[in-house]
Amino acid sequence: MKNGWTYLVLAATVLVYVVYIAMAVWTFYNLPPIPERVVTKSGELLFTAQDIIEGKALAQKYGLLDYGSFLGFGGYFGIDYTAYTMKFFVDKIGQLKGTALASEIKHLMTPQFSAKTSSLFAPAAGVAVVSDEFGAAYKQAVDFYKQLFGPKAEEIGLKPNLITDPEHVRKIVSFFTWGVMIAMANYTNGFPYMPGVLAPNIHVTVATWATFFILLLVIMPLAGWIIIKFIDYWKEPRITVDLPPPSKEQRLALLGFVLAVLGLSIQGLLGGYLMHKYTEPSTLYGISGINNVLPFNVARALHYNLAILWIAVSWVSFALFVLPYLGVKLSKGKVLAILGAGAFTALGILLGVWSSYLQLLPDPLWFIIGSQGRPVISQGTLWLLLVAALLSYLSVTVWRASKTSPEPIQPLVKILSIALAGTAFGAFMGALPVVTPWWHFTIDEYFRWIIIHSFVEGFWPAIVIPILLILLVIAGMVPPKMAVAAAGLDATLEIVTGMIGTAHHYYWGGQPTLWMYVGAVMSTLEVLPIGFLIAYAVVLWKRGEYKTELQKTLLAFVLVAAFGGAIGVVAFGAGLINMPVVNYYTHGSQATMVHAHLAMPMAYGVPTMLMWTVAFALAGAFGAVQLRRLRIAVVIMAVGFYLQVTLSLMLLMTNQFIATTQVGYWASKAIFAPDGTPAFWSRQDIQMYVWLRMIGDVVAAVGIGTFLIYMLRGLPKVFKT
Repeated sequence: MKNGWTYLVLAATVLVYVVYIAMAVWTFYNLPPIPERVVTKSGELLFTAQDIIEGKALAQKYGLLDYGSFLGFGGYFGIDYTAYTMKFFVDKIGQLKGTALASEIKHLMTPQFSAKTSSLFAPAAGVAVVSDEFGAAYKQAVDFYKQLFGPKAEEIGLKPNLITDPEHVRKIVSFFTWGVMIAMANYTNGFPYMPGVLAPNIHVTVATWATFFILLLVIMPLAGWIIIKFIDYWKEPRITVDLPPPSKEQRLALLGFVLAVLGLSIQGLLGGYLMHKYTEPSTLYGISGINNVLPFNVARALHYNLAILWIAVSWVSFALFVLPYLGVKLSKGKVLAILGAGAFTALGILLGVWSSYLQLLPDPLWFIIGSQGRPVISQGTLWLLLVAALLSYLSVTVWRASKTSPEPIQPLVKILSIALAGTAFGAFMGALPVVTPWWHFTIDEYFRWIIIHSFVEGFWPAIVIPILLILLVIAGMVPPKMAVAAAGLDATLEIVTGMIGTAHHYYWGGQPTLWMYVGAVMSTLEVLPIGFLIAYAVVLWKRGEYKTELQKTLLAFVLVAAFGGAIGVVAFGAGLINMPVVNYYTHGSQATMVHAHLAMPMAYGVPTMLMWTVAFALAGAFGAVQLRRLRIAVVIMAVGFYLQVTLSLMLLMTNQFIATTQVGYWASKAIFAPDGTPAFWSRQDIQMYVWLRMIGDVVAAVGIGTFLIYMLRGLPKVFKT
């Protein structure tokens, strides 16, 4: 079948969204219950469904989920509001009853729901009855959080006196308390862990064993098939395409690359700042007042948004640079308009997050043009809609370009177009609802992770791999038939496993338990296509299939990306935090940082930096000397991230795991215990491990700085030429 891989990728794209819509119907009819009223056994009203719903929205408005986390979802520093509130209740109930007996405390902690589940169209139903001791603990929790988010806010890394409205605090604590209630009622598969009170249920272990079995069942025959195809296509004829010097319109696109490398540099500085805040939450090297301008939650949101933006801006710029080679006519005005729209959107996202978290935007503008307050997907809905529109336009443009591109690479260009369209639809889903937050936390998490995976695990690989393979094809290093097969296989597997595998984030958020089995199995299968790319790159290297400086550069970057992505995605992603029985104890910990700080910069950052390098080389700004030095620079950057992981993040992850298993999940993220005694982030050994990360930060900065210097120096040559 002509372009059979193209049709397969298109079918996979449609399939995953059909599956999501079907599963959404089932999920949204089986939500953890939000009771109309929560009352004590003696009949006292504690809070209502409206308090819970408004408390969730307020937690987002104040940026609390980019500081701490709820059911493990959110920031990696601060406290987990569900686990910490549970610990607070356990302590207070024990004091009120004069007992330390876990079974008795557990009985007093467990609510009685008269309604089993909520649904999308029936948000609140029934009554929840709690013990009188639970009610007394709730009132004390409100007083505790009034101090934590008020006078003590600056001490823990937040804006000074972040929340001064006592009614806002009460509603937020009602939301936290609801999290405790659904956890105790076993709607979260036994999460968060609290010795003697809450533990993982049987599904956690069974799902893990099922994952191992299905992985072995699938991986062996599929790996064999890949090897056969690898051998079949290896001797296919190769082509070499000599590209002419870029036009003036193409050279304008390189301005986007310079903006991207500046964004990467600022992102790196913010990463170092965030780790400093782990050890000194209230000041910066003793200088007070910094939290008025750049508290932890603001810096974190800007840090990960810059990671997304510099990569996205680079891809848009590279598309503008390459499209004329594929027969698309671009005027100077159109190039500048697209770059301007991208820069406007990026700047709007960053300023929106900053102004929203500092409470400078009123309702509902903070949600629309500021920040939704959902971690990672914190962009205001207006900006997400603009991103979706820009990606849709690029998808259509690239599809048209496939008709005029050289015949051997036409399927690769079409796969790229489909992947852009899939990402655009994911961005649109992330913008829902446009004006106000979702009322139920479980619905919110359902949509939030869809957009994250449509960008990272699902469609981004289907964008990056075709681009890399197009470069390898025109450089004469990969036979076109092999490139199409590799791109088609990778895109199909990544889209299906990466998108449906989104469910590995649904273990503890209140989604139906079946999602645990689906997520564990499907996301683990994401490792398969990466192995194919590593195998081919290694064979190229061993056989000496590189002659020119550009070929050597392509191979070096692909190897760094393939191995780094394999370690970050396979070892620390699918192989570690994806497994339910491991994820239960490491969810939302530095284990996720280990995964992200290898997978993101290696699997996506390095290929993006290769786009910079190739474009500047074709524009005459980089010669043989610059290419050799940039190959060294990208290796240095990779070494920096490996040092981050080995000297700091893995040690933090291990100690968090120990703290969780010995004391409870609450202990792995807290600066101090509810009674005021120092906790995890106050330990001297932990602070030392945090500071050790500076070694890796500095090494990575040397590599990134080299790119920044060479690109700034090369830009004048681009326009002189």
